[in-house]
Amino acid sequence: MKSPKERTALFEELSRSIEYQAEYDRLKAEMLKADEESQVKFNTRRVIAQEKKEARTEKDEAEKYQQMKDELALKQRCLVLHQLYHCERHIKEYENELKEQKKKLDRLVEAKEEKDNAVSEQHKKTKEQNKKVHKIEKEIAKREKEINDQRPIYVQAKAEVTHTAQKIATAKKAKDAAEAQADQNEEQKKKLKEKLDSLEDEKKKFENEADKDKELKLSEDQLNEYQSLNRKAMTSCARILRELNSVKSEDDNDRSALTFEESKLREMEQAVASKEKAIKSLENQLKDLATRMADVEKSIKEDRKAHDNSAKDLKASKKELEEKHKELAQANRELADVAGEIAEGDRTKRRNEAIENLIRVFPDKIHGRLFALVPPSHKKYQLAVTKVLAGHMMSIVCDSEEIAHQAISYLREQRYEPETFLPADNLDVHPISERVRNLAMSIRNPPPGLQLIFDIIKVENPHARKALQFVCGNTLICDNQNDAKQLAFGNYNQERYKAISLDGTMFQPTGVIAGGGADLAKKAKKWDEKHSKEIKDRKAKLEAEIKELTAKMKSELNVDQLQSRISSSENKLRSMKQHKENEEKRLETLRNQLEITKSELETIPPRIKELEGKIKSRQKLLKELEDQSNSEKDKIFADFCRQLGIRNIREYEDRELKIHAERQKRQMEFNNQIDQIKSELKYLDSEDRTAKFKREEDKVKALEKQLTALKEKEKKEKETLNRLEADLDNLKTKAMTERTELEELEAQLADVKKDAQGASREVASAEKSNVVVEAQLARKQHERHTLLHNAKINQIDLPLNSGSLDKDVTQGDEGDDAQSQSTMTTDPEHSQVTALSQDQIRRESRIKINYRDLPDESARIDKDTRSAEDKVKQITEKLNKEIGELQNTIGRYNAPNLKADQRLDEVRKREEQTSTEFDSAREKAKKAKNAFDKVKTERCNKFAQFFRKVEESIDEIYKKLSRNPSAQAFLGPNNMEEPYLDGIEYSCVAPGKRFRPMDNLSGGEKTVAALALLFAMRGRKPSPFFVLDEIDAALDNTNISKVANYISEDAMKDMQIIVISLKEEFFNKADSLIGVYPLPAACTTSGILTFDLTKFRNTALSDATNNSANNQ
Repeated sequence: MKSPKERTALFEELSRSIEYQAEYDRLKAEMLKADEESQVKFNTRRVIAQEKKEARTEKDEAEKYQQMKDELALKQRCLVLHQLYHCERHIKEYENELKEQKKKLDRLVEAKEEKDNAVSEQHKKTKEQNKKVHKIEKEIAKREKEINDQRPIYVQAKAEVTHTAQKIATAKKAKDAAEAQADQNEEQKKKLKEKLDSLEDEKKKFENEADKDKELKLSEDQLNEYQSLNRKAMTSCARILRELNSVKSEDDNDRSALTFEESKLREMEQAVASKEKAIKSLENQLKDLATRMADVEKSIKEDRKAHDNSAKDLKASKKELEEKHKELAQANRELADVAGEIAEGDRTKRRNEAIENLIRVFPDKIHGRLFALVPPSHKKYQLAVTKVLAGHMMSIVCDSEEIAHQAISYLREQRYEPETFLPADNLDVHPISERVRNLAMSIRNPPPGLQLIFDIIKVENPHARKALQFVCGNTLICDNQNDAKQLAFGNYNQERYKAISLDGTMFQPTGVIAGGGADLAKKAKKWDEKHSKEIKDRKAKLEAEIKELTAKMKSELNVDQLQSRISSSENKLRSMKQHKENEEKRLETLRNQLEITKSELETIPPRIKELEGKIKSRQKLLKELEDQSNSEKDKIFADFCRQLGIRNIREYEDRELKIHAERQKRQMEFNNQIDQIKSELKYLDSEDRTAKFKREEDKVKALEKQLTALKEKEKKEKETLNRLEADLDNLKTKAMTERTELEELEAQLADVKKDAQGASREVASAEKSNVVVEAQLARKQHERHTLLHNAKINQIDLPLNSGSLDKDVTQGDEGDDAQSQSTMTTDPEHSQVTALSQDQIRRESRIKINYRDLPDESARIDKDTRSAEDKVKQITEKLNKEIGELQNTIGRYNAPNLKADQRLDEVRKREEQTSTEFDSAREKAKKAKNAFDKVKTERCNKFAQFFRKVEESIDEIYKKLSRNPSAQAFLGPNNMEEPYLDGIEYSCVAPGKRFRPMDNLSGGEKTVAALALLFAMRGRKPSPFFVLDEIDAALDNTNISKVANYISEDAMKDMQIIVISLKEEFFNKADSLIGVYPLPAACTTSGILTFDLTKFRNTALSDATNNSANNQ
């Protein structure tokens, strides 16, 4: 067998598609080459287009860069002029204000000592009243316990009343339904009896009037003559009449039976319909009952779950309530341990309210006061930390300078006091020195407790950490003053450090010593205030939780009620199950009755059909007999009929018979209607509805009696509960009165403390006002110095009327330390601005600015309006924003390319040349593809025409060779689009075997498969003769016979075949034999023998035919 590739080559040779192979390969290579050249040109053009875009961008950027630099210089000059103008305006205002503030301080020192004695007495009264309130609260708790015990009893009684009322409502509905059914039954029976009486009266009336309607009257002679002729006719037709009467009698009997069966059928159908209706009604009732039972079971399940959960929650709530009471007692003890109850004055409350509102208005932006964010790790460090934090202890930590400005505006709008802010993004923070942190390890005999003040403070907020690092720096803490002094004066390692002792004494490296004192101890109490506030908050939270738990326990006291409801639901479910069993038994009985009735009903239609068939088949015989009888009667009654003027005697007799038939029909209708009504009355009598009504009525009376007893019990329990609740309300009213009196005493105590602190606040406020104005003046002077110095450093050309920036503002005059630059304040008391010397102020005062270039919007601001500062800040922020945007934009630009125009022209020329080359390459590729597609199509068509014929015929040939219709052979190309490029798979399924690859077939199977492919190709490409060399070598006798028969029967019709074979089973079926043998000679020569076998085949056929005839 050939491989798939070799098989494809054979098909190409035979189909002559191989003639296109050279042209196909050449055109394909040309097409691929043209496509590649076109893609290269396209990529080149795209690169040049990108270069052109970049060159144009460089040109635009160079022009824009210079414009932005000029605009930036102008903006910077306007900003400095604007800031200097308003700074000088403020300096003049503060100088005038300072003179007026100093006059107020002398009038506020005399009123403080008179109000301190009343505080202790008022405090004693408050404690006594508090004891009374606690006593009443114990009584209230006792009453609440009694109520909690009584309420489940009342709830259970109420639930029993409700459940019994529901049962009564259900029973009344059932009673009303039974009563309605009984009334309906009686009314229906009454109507049927009235209808029956009416029908019987009509029947009697009809029978009385039956003989009055006769149209033809005969005389006595004519009647005698008719009777005489009739006797004669009866004698003449006696035999026919006897037979006719016999047939009519049978017909009447069958018709009567048919009427009876039809009446019985109607009765049975009515009974079936009635029973089906009753069954359907019972099924609906059972379905509704099952639904209600499922609801009750679900309710029981839910109630059980709720009961278990409530019991569990009640137990957990009791345990949790005990724990909360213990925690509340501990909080009260801790609060009592705080030395001296700290009273909040109005100012403190106001400041606390301010920080709370700020945190609410700016969530996640303002984090709180610094002292609240950085608590010391131990109480012994409080004085030292308070000294280090100094003026920033009450400062507010925020995210950014912008948030600080917004917060300041908010405080002004709400009329709060000034506050100091520490914006995290504007703090110039120096890193913590690890060398200072590890100082205790690097010096001999280090002082005890030596460590960084930063390391003894607990801080979690990153913004607070930065603010703490800004305030503390590398300050060290020691246990005593002597060790701190030695560190500050460099007695340990010749280096000076900022140090502080535990008592709050601070030693500066410059030699300045700042002690603690009473003021420091007072400020340190802020930590105690914070601790006290935390305890109060925890106490309030615990009281709220206890109140919530108490309310929750009250709501969870429905455990007994749930248990009662569960018991009631279970009783109801048992009753419903019993009722369901009774109804199911009744339903089963009705179904059995219905089954019996249906089985009887099924036997009636066949009998009716049989009777109708008999009646129909008998009508022909009746007609024949009647015709014979009528013929004899016509002969006998001919003269009599002429005398009466009628055609035949049957006209007279038919009138009489018709009247008789109508009477019989009407009589039958009466009978049928009477039978139907009687059957309905019988069915209604069988259903006793009155007994059911009486049972339901007795049930309602019993339930009403039970409900009356339950209501009495409910009333009694409710009265007990109401009495307990009334006692509780009285106690609560009394407690409320005592609490009101306690609150009044506490309010009076707060008023006394407030009056005692009032005088001190007024004096402090006056002193602070002077300090504020001085600090604001110094800050504005320092701000002017900073602006002038920055203008000099940044080389901003300011228009001056007098003075010089180079001479009057020098580098040595800079007094701004990092701490002061980063502090924003609305409270100049805490300002860290370093004051300028009088010499600096005098020299800088010689500088006079010419504000001719000042922006109009800045110069037009009215200084007396309240929004002037906001407008100044808005203009400053606007200019800063514009300058920042310009600087960012310029910073993103690289140095401009001065040869951008030249580069752009070169790129344009290259783009034109590349576009021309790309169009040419694309046209060439298109032509190459068209030529290749044409050759490809012709090659595919040649190959497909040959392959399709072989594919269609090979399976049929393989079946003939195998002599078995189950054998299969099929060809399949690996490449469906271009089959000549890949192999052709040839697969066969031998008779009686499963599919296997061609290589796994036996030698004989492969031979048969190869012959099938050979003969299939011969059908498409015929040859004059075939030479087959020992094709039977691998075949057994059976397959040899099959191949030989196919060749002799089918293949030899269209071609000549020469077969070389050594097996008799093969060559004995040939037309002739040719033998080759060697001849004796000097050289090897062959001899040939021929032998014709056709005559022996004819003889064999004749013998076979004769033998077959003899056997027959």
